Amino acid sequence: MNKIKPRAIITTDLECDDMNSLIHLCLYLNEIDIDGIVYTASQFHFNGDGIHTLGEVNTNYRCQGEAAYKTHIGYPHPDPEAKSLKSYRPFEAGWIESLWKKEYALAYPYLLKHNPDYPSPERLLSITKYGNIAFEGDVREDTEGSNLIKEAILDKDERILYLLSWGGVNTIVRALLSIADEYKSTDQWEKIYKLVCRKVRILGVFDGVGQDNSYEDHAKALYPDIKILNTDFMYGSFMASISEQGDCIETFRSEWLKKNIKYGHGDLMSKYGLFGDGTYFEGEPEIFQYGTQLSLNWGFDAIPNVIFNPYDFLGEGDSGTYVLLFDVGLRGLENGNYGTLLGRVFESGNRPQKGYNYFTGDVGNPNRFLRAYQEEWAARADWCVKPFEECNHPPIVSVKKGDITAAAGEVVLLEGNASDPDGDSLKSCWFVYHQGSNYSGIATDLRVWEPMHFCTRFTVPKDAKPGDYFNLILEVQDDAKKPITRYAQVIINVKEGEAEKMK
Repeated sequence: MNKIKPRAIITTDLECDDMNSLIHLCLYLNEIDIDGIVYTASQFHFNGDGIHTLGEVNTNYRCQGEAAYKTHIGYPHPDPEAKSLKSYRPFEAGWIESLWKKEYALAYPYLLKHNPDYPSPERLLSITKYGNIAFEGDVREDTEGSNLIKEAILDKDERILYLLSWGGVNTIVRALLSIADEYKSTDQWEKIYKLVCRKVRILGVFDGVGQDNSYEDHAKALYPDIKILNTDFMYGSFMASISEQGDCIETFRSEWLKKNIKYGHGDLMSKYGLFGDGTYFEGEPEIFQYGTQLSLNWGFDAIPNVIFNPYDFLGEGDSGTYVLLFDVGLRGLENGNYGTLLGRVFESGNRPQKGYNYFTGDVGNPNRFLRAYQEEWAARADWCVKPFEECNHPPIVSVKKGDITAAAGEVVLLEGNASDPDGDSLKSCWFVYHQGSNYSGIATDLRVWEPMHFCTRFTVPKDAKPGDYFNLILEVQDDAKKPITRYAQVIINVKEGEAEKMK
């Protein structure tokens, strides 16, 4: 049975880390329905229109201007002199189309051997469009990119439409403005407004601000009920090779990346950018040419100059907008508190407190799903160049009952199952996902009875109250050289009444 996939449109200013995010996403294009990849502008990149200046188009800009790399003093934005700019660090037009035609096209026949749902290069070319790229925050006119977004919002597909903002939000905002321009003065507006707010989710924006001010300036008042989503954890910062959590920091360092990603995995993975790998980024000043240097120095007191090793992780600052969409068995898209590969999902401005760790009493712990995500990256990189029988593939994990109602003190039966398409042996473990649970009691030692067994039990604490729920996750990893992990979840909702005796 075909599963219903998340649906998304990407807007990107094509910063070097956006390039990496897109290359990495190529390995997962079978998991999401991508209905658009749209070039956009931002405070960091805009290509100009050959006529106007930034200040003529947008007075409320955030651009740091040339001071960001000429005086290099961590200049607070906006730079007053940036108003005279006719372009700024312009991105390479055609880069995305070239990726589809060349590197992705070479990998595509191999990827199909592992999953038939990978989109063709032709399909990806057909949905790659240019949005509002002239200036930061430019929402003056409709573009091919904004029209693509508008049409997707208004079409008959009832799925949530995730709009992934990897640059400025202005092309997304232009689409929203165009909808309002067409319908706001008609008797259809109430219906259209409800459709937009029910359907649209924006990722990559924090508290209404992305890499420009366009959402706050133009869209927020028109659409106050649109949901902007964030997650507990980010993914892929420029500093990951020196500051990532200890259990997987080596997967962001040169030796692991050279062996598992950069070399021996075809042209697609060799295009993935790393510090000092020789990559040249068109339109960038020398200070941002990370492929020809090992230094990261943005001039801010809080971020001292950092020297990396050749081939250390460069960055994927926008991948966090799509990693949460992957269906690995976690149910965070159903209920944000249930969790995703990047932890819980919440509306911008409503970040929950870090969940209390019932095992250690600690608040604020690392992302336990990150290691598995990195390991799967290595496994999928093999898919670009190797046949099915020489690669690893995800185990299939399920539970008999995903939602259970139980009383305080009740012993609950958990029934899991798993198989592996490659015939690999499997390791399983049940755990209580404390951050994704809602428990008002005082117990601090919540655990599954026999966590290594597929079928086991869990005792609901005696002081649990109606409205509490416990989030139990079955984690299954195959025994392979490059392992892949999948999950299944059981949500135990606490009801009124006394516990029934276990039969």
